[in-house]
Amino acid sequence: MKVLHIITRMNTGGPAVFLDHLTNAMGELGVKSTIAYGFCESNETDYTESHKLEADLFNIGSLHRSLNPLHDLKSFIKIRKIIKEVAPDLVNTHTSKAGVLGRLAAKSVNKKLPVVHTFHGHLIYGYFAKYKTIIFTLIERFLARFTNAAVSITSETQNSLQRLKIGRSLKWRVIHLGIPTEKVTFLPATSSKKIKLLWVGRFTDIKDPFYAVEVVKYLEEISPSKFDLTMVGGGELLQQVQLKSASLPIKFTGWLNQPFENSAHFDLLLLTSKNEGMGLVILEAASFSKATVARSVGGVGEFIVNDFNGLLIDGDAKNMANGINNLNTGKITQLGESARKTLLDGFTDKVMANNYYVLYKSLIQLQA
Repeated sequence: MKVLHIITRMNTGGPAVFLDHLTNAMGELGVKSTIAYGFCESNETDYTESHKLEADLFNIGSLHRSLNPLHDLKSFIKIRKIIKEVAPDLVNTHTSKAGVLGRLAAKSVNKKLPVVHTFHGHLIYGYFAKYKTIIFTLIERFLARFTNAAVSITSETQNSLQRLKIGRSLKWRVIHLGIPTEKVTFLPATSSKKIKLLWVGRFTDIKDPFYAVEVVKYLEEISPSKFDLTMVGGGELLQQVQLKSASLPIKFTGWLNQPFENSAHFDLLLLTSKNEGMGLVILEAASFSKATVARSVGGVGEFIVNDFNGLLIDGDAKNMANGINNLNTGKITQLGESARKTLLDGFTDKVMANNYYVLYKSLIQLQA
């Protein structure tokens, strides 16, 4: 089986890491994967430059996130050429721009070529102004005509899209994210008496890094010198966040390869996004037997069970700070162990790859 994945860009973050894990695990099932992708913004890092992927790679120089009719036309033509050259049995598109160009290009080359689109989260809520949300909704309704199946990473994401009448006639699948879990990973112990918090992501509005700063601010007020925070990542809001946190125990590392290993010991992960499909970082933290304290948004509740393998927080940063402050070291350890068990029970790369394989195979056989 040959599968072509098309994604707008492989910037360091959830979708790029997801494709790395998926294509690697599907290789073990005899699937040959190819990834066609564009270029990153100036404040982003390209995941393919720091990681060796098992898939074949095609870089499309004209494909990028911003709207540019000339570049988009060039990208469409290039994608068609790649489809003809690779001759895949199936095309799987990811992210908004690539989802439009890739699906149209695939069906223009061969109407019978099976096409899957993966919704990695909410393209609707939290990412765009209201008028853009209406436009994207209409576009997605139209693109259903060029899509054989849709995958969402959580049931919550699927339900929200279907409420907007997106892909009502499509074959839908909920396939949760998964990561490799072959190695039992332990982080080095620390002699510090402080509870160490970690935040990993893009410094952009939807990830709301300012919320994390406010959490630490409240923690300093109610339990001075008991907590500190390391923030890993980069983005357009980084300098503003640094300025706002100048007097707080917060360290910034920039982007790191293997951020969980290279950010040293941590006790809890913070997920402060205004909206989130699920959050791959939740799984990565769980692989180190560490729990996540997250805002109760999007589909994060499909992994985190409150007070069992993490904390789900409704409300503002003060609520999250109070929730964290109420945890003792024993409870933190217990939550982390439960998070790892949840990961091993249903959120591994092998489970994810097998679910995709079953879907792909059914679509290919249907079109044969």
